[in-house]
Amino acid sequence: MKNSLILFFFLFLVSSKAQEIAKIENIKINSKELQQEREILIYTPQSYNENLYSSYDVIYVFDAHAREFFDYVHSVISFLSNTSKKFIVVGITSPYNEKLDYSRNNDFLPYPKNTNPKDFYNGYSGNADNFLRYVNNEVVPYIESNYRTLNHRTAVGHSLSASFIVYAMLNETNLFDNYIAISPNFSFDKERLVNDIKQFDYTKIKNNKFLYISHANEAQNWKKWKPAREKVYSFLQDSLKTDKLKVVIKDYSTETHWSTFAPSFNTAIQYYFDNIYENQQKELSAEAYEITINVKVPNKEDEIYITGNQINLGNWNPSLIKMNKKSDFERELKVKVHSPAQFKFTKGSWETEAEVKKNISENITIIPKKGKEYSFEIVGFNQ
Repeated sequence: MKNSLILFFFLFLVSSKAQEIAKIENIKINSKELQQEREILIYTPQSYNENLYSSYDVIYVFDAHAREFFDYVHSVISFLSNTSKKFIVVGITSPYNEKLDYSRNNDFLPYPKNTNPKDFYNGYSGNADNFLRYVNNEVVPYIESNYRTLNHRTAVGHSLSASFIVYAMLNETNLFDNYIAISPNFSFDKERLVNDIKQFDYTKIKNNKFLYISHANEAQNWKKWKPAREKVYSFLQDSLKTDKLKVVIKDYSTETHWSTFAPSFNTAIQYYFDNIYENQQKELSAEAYEITINVKVPNKEDEIYITGNQINLGNWNPSLIKMNKKSDFERELKVKVHSPAQFKFTKGSWETEAEVKKNISENITIIPKKGKEYSFEIVGFNQ
């Protein structure tokens, strides 16, 4: 019995060391757009640094100075997807700066058109356009330059940050693909955002987008919220004419403005997983890139096939595209692919799927560049 316990403990240690844990980094950005130093939080999923051939879509969570929002989003995804989906999650903070007398409201609210600026949130407003430029020109480029990202970005906001991400959709249409707006305020500045939503030119939306909006019992405390949101709902449900924007609206009026975040986000992200995610993953770049894929093999006799997410990679047929023999222990394929290219190696069947060094059981993902060579090493096969 003692020896069995020792063996179990040893195996537990080995398995614990086999995969790194998820990580959260705190990064400071000296923002030129805001003329402030700002902090962002970056969650990378388990085995991010071991799985060097995996890339991830990114979820941007606003109001992340309240860590509950950021921590809930990156924590719950694994449970709701049954561990099948992984994302990089970025928390964008908007803390109160006492020295500058600057608050989150400054970030999320545009300069008023219909209200005296001194009366509009007591002057804590009017910087939304600069904040949007900060996100678009500084935060997103930092993430995409320093992390392995895919093509789709999701924005998550609550209350005024939910209003802001809708404002972002109207003013920087290509910044995000999916918007989860939980209890947004549509009533500010005499329903300015309501009018913006109605007057927006929806032909500007070129790629399919997903907009989720929910509300809680806010009308009990803020009487103007209900008529404003009902105008938005009526327009989106009855008057909007576009097949590029999928809109889902949910009622959580039994929840408070604060408590609604968890159940509403769960509904939103589950709907996204069930109805939006797979179609977005199939979207490829219009341009094709000619690249070379090299593979080291463990045995001279190994015949290697490549299978992946597009025609020139076999459309996930494991026995369709055989790689060329370059030398005894090297196989090669010159191919034109669209971005992102996702693939695996086999000996001709899924039962003989290859294990690739520095890749833990996930699809190999590359963002191809013209003329580049990509090299991999097979260390074993399922059989």
